[in-house]
Amino acid sequence: MAGLPITSSVVVSKALDLEPDGVAATWHSLCSLCGLEIKPGDLCAPFKVGAGFTDDLSLAARGSGHICGYCSPLLTESGLRCSWRGAFGWDDAKPFGKWVEITNALMNPPEPPFVMVYATANNQHMGWRAPVNYSRDVFRVRVGLRDLLIRRQVVIDAVRACRVLGTAPGMDLTGLTNKETLPHPFARLSSDLKDIDHGRLSGRLRSKQFIEARGDAEIAALDLIKCLSLGETWALRFVLTPNAGKSSTVTAE
Repeated sequence: MAGLPITSSVVVSKALDLEPDGVAATWHSLCSLCGLEIKPGDLCAPFKVGAGFTDDLSLAARGSGHICGYCSPLLTESGLRCSWRGAFGWDDAKPFGKWVEITNALMNPPEPPFVMVYATANNQHMGWRAPVNYSRDVFRVRVGLRDLLIRRQVVIDAVRACRVLGTAPGMDLTGLTNKETLPHPFARLSSDLKDIDHGRLSGRLRSKQFIEARGDAEIAALDLIKCLSLGETWALRFVLTPNAGKSSTVTAE
């Protein structure tokens, strides 16, 4: 890693053991996709897109006309397939497909620098336009077209707050949520954020029974839940699943 400029494409390609591809550059340029500096002798390729390319607003260096050798393999069919979802560290890639895998990666991110991506559509370009993270405690995940902020300790605290609220008087959500989901106060949580009601709190929080019975614990829990970022409510969709409450997965530090 020493001396090597870092962009998301560099991290993802390294994690997947993808060799840089292209021809030797003859002049200085920037990668249109990830923004990596291309020096004479570095591998690069021409950048041309058709009318169907819809990611132009994500380009790091519009008008450059070149892409770096690390982006090239990520644009192939196999590259798109292996980089559409994952937690990519400098040396390896953690699986990011099953909900328990996503929970484990969110609660135990790779050593920095790392990149996390979760595609919400087929053939979605993820690797080259994701943020690079340098902290395991506060980081961003590329989810579809969004970069989501996640504070790891806040998510851990939110699991406890969800349990307090989800089991409070008047908050029996057994008939509203999947029986495999841990108690929580949300009416909707979406894994791909395509549900417009994602993050909406249950109307039962306004019930007479809950209001009359709530104490300091419930008030503090609700205050925390109301301050969650979109990324943190997205993370809860996975963390609030079977095995997510075990100490080996979610632990306070």
